[in-house]
Amino acid sequence: MRPGSEQGFSLVEVMTVVAIMALATAIAIPSYQAWYAKSKLKSALLELNSNMNVARTVAKNRNTTITVTVAITNGQARATYTTSANTSAACLADTRLCAIETQNMPTEVTAIGGTTTFQFNSLGLRVGGGTANQALQLMDRAGLTYEIQVTPAGRIRWCTTSPCP
Repeated sequence: MRPGSEQGFSLVEVMTVVAIMALATAIAIPSYQAWYAKSKLKSALLELNSNMNVARTVAKNRNTTITVTVAITNGQARATYTTSANTSAACLADTRLCAIETQNMPTEVTAIGGTTTFQFNSLGLRVGGGTANQALQLMDRAGLTYEIQVTPAGRIRWCTTSPCP
């Protein structure tokens, strides 16, 4: 404290605090951005997993085959859910033709891999693909990959590693 009636902080003290805050922010922002991208990718994965389970249930309830198609269209990953009478293109052109509303994934999903089309029959079983599990990967710019697997019995599971253990 300075003698007399002078109170407050000196310019050096204020600038020291500002420099410390700037340094802390510079360290925190890249971590936050990485966390945010990872969070968006996982959110897309969980929503896709949920919608695929709904598609399987709809196939059983409507006694029909539902096709799930995941593709990147105009730079955005989308999942369409259609019956055998309507194609993915028709579903994208007129959403009333979709068995389930089209899922637009966040822009953090930059690539997809593996099997991109799945079908569920009226018994809820996966159509085609043999006896092995089929896998779909969602990827972001940093190369982080999450995976959804569909068993021949139609069971759908997700994991944050690829391939799933």
